[in-house]
Amino acid sequence: MKASILAVGTEITTGQILNKNASAISHNLNQYGVSVVAHLAVPDDRKLIHDALLFSELQSDIIFVTGGLGPTSDDFTRELISEWSQLPLEFHEPSWLHVQQRLTSRGFSVREMQRQQCYFPQSANILMNSQGTANAFYFKTRRAGGDKTIFVLPGPPREIDSIWKDHIAALLSSMTAGVMKQITKSWDTIGLGESDVAAIVEAELKNFSSKIELADVLTVGYRVHLPYVEVKISFNENNTVQINPLLDTLDTSLSKITVTKDFIDLAAEVITKIKSVDFAFYDFVSQGFLQQRLQPFLKNQKDFSWKQSAESLPADFFANETNFISLLPLEADQKCLVIYDYLGQKRQHIIESPYKSNLMADRTRQYFAEMAIIHFSKLL
Repeated sequence: MKASILAVGTEITTGQILNKNASAISHNLNQYGVSVVAHLAVPDDRKLIHDALLFSELQSDIIFVTGGLGPTSDDFTRELISEWSQLPLEFHEPSWLHVQQRLTSRGFSVREMQRQQCYFPQSANILMNSQGTANAFYFKTRRAGGDKTIFVLPGPPREIDSIWKDHIAALLSSMTAGVMKQITKSWDTIGLGESDVAAIVEAELKNFSSKIELADVLTVGYRVHLPYVEVKISFNENNTVQINPLLDTLDTSLSKITVTKDFIDLAAEVITKIKSVDFAFYDFVSQGFLQQRLQPFLKNQKDFSWKQSAESLPADFFANETNFISLLPLEADQKCLVIYDYLGQKRQHIIESPYKSNLMADRTRQYFAEMAIIHFSKLL
């Protein structure tokens, strides 16, 4: 089963905002065995939206469309969906009541233009939006390439997330009950470059290919997201027994450089574990890389503080401190001293940069920040 994701909005194609919805929807679809074959973004242009729908129907069984369901004159996604599907729009009274109740309860005026949010293609299933005025909808239609299911969602990520949890997750579970799932295993490695990591993996693949024709059963991928090199092996679940020996071999071959497996993010793990305590970060080394790495997971963490400057500290400053991570410079910025404490357990490590050139100063700082997280995670 294949899916395309079409984002509608000039604010995306002009670079004003990022298309985070496509990433989130793709991530959600993975667990259902649905392969995303295309991400498209088009401005608020009727012809381009229609052309994008025609392209998507040729590529996929499921189409997700986001954006263009608002009350203003540039919100005409539903009109193009009606034209594409040849299903006339019909007014949905419960959605109009939803719009009125949501606006008046928050002190906003209800305007006549907002009625346009309540028109949906004939026979479409309405998905109530608990976080906004624009309800989503979906329906099945027969096209030249076969039966298609189209989900049409509002643009704000928070609203999509809510609709997904309230409606789409259960619908997809039913729709994909008989679909062969694709499994992806990953290794996040650190300390070697992409070509060096690939050399290890390709050697094992070559050795294993004498036992099984790998090209028929798996795909291999690499992704550099500094300071990591990620290795990915993907295969259909019916090939699990054949592939498991290879996975075991890769576990062994990559063990000395593997930090996490199967897309686990250590930064998220660390913040989840320390969120119950008042925590402090003293970063005199990474020049913001540590904060950049952890900040996305600190949104609901109120009791934390950052200290980032070049000022010197007394040698015994951390003797009486609890619940903290500190990064202190050593030896002309080629080494870093990490001191950390969690609930009275103190540890320290000296981290040495693998990058010796001054041209790699940023990578060194990024490496220090990540290694501080890695060492701290072992204490938790």
